[in-house]
Amino acid sequence: MKYQTRKVKHLTDLQLLAQLHLGAKIYSKYAESALLFIFSGGKNKPYESYEVFAHKYNFMHLAGVKSQTLGAAEFYQACLEGKIKREDCSPVHSVSNMYSKVSVLNQLLDLKNSKCYKIGEKDLVTKNNDFEMAIGNSSGVVGYDHRISLKGTNIVDKTKLPMPTTLITTPITQLVSKPEKIIFILQRNLDEEKYGKIFFEIKKDLLQEEYYLLPEQIRQHVNPIIRI
Repeated sequence: MKYQTRKVKHLTDLQLLAQLHLGAKIYSKYAESALLFIFSGGKNKPYESYEVFAHKYNFMHLAGVKSQTLGAAEFYQACLEGKIKREDCSPVHSVSNMYSKVSVLNQLLDLKNSKCYKIGEKDLVTKNNDFEMAIGNSSGVVGYDHRISLKGTNIVDKTKLPMPTTLITTPITQLVSKPEKIIFILQRNLDEEKYGKIFFEIKKDLLQEEYYLLPEQIRQHVNPIIRI
């Protein structure tokens, strides 16, 4: 199978830094919080869910950047405050790869605009891309995965939530055989037991209408007050 790739976009230094600043502002809407994606394969199909946690330190790798001057969390904060400098940004792989990722970064991180995205298990074989779930569209995806092992082992710690581990410019249909529509995204702080905030819903007040149609294993994670 021949994979489509986006034409690499050159960015000036000012464009690169501006994109990183905007990307961090978008990411800040859910950084350091848990998200519950609720999705469906279509009308009369059951709801499914996938829970993740977006760490501040994930942002730098999603942008295809490594820094010789800043740690990952410091890099995110510098981008958020508009203090990031070109010398803080080195490519993980290549300059063209970094430009390619940063050119779609803001679009793919904007989960408030999830009408434009689909979600699904990464079940199509690809080279050098290892993650559990993909969220994205024809422009690319953010891949989510468990990357935290139990201490002293290679066994995945399933008590820790998956996190965003990669951003690639491959269309979701080349990674996921059955992408499904995102219907709701719920949000909570890590110290909260249940989800009490609607981050996104595909139609206003739909969660209130559909609450009792959610499977019990999803509903038990949702604060009933969220329906008000």
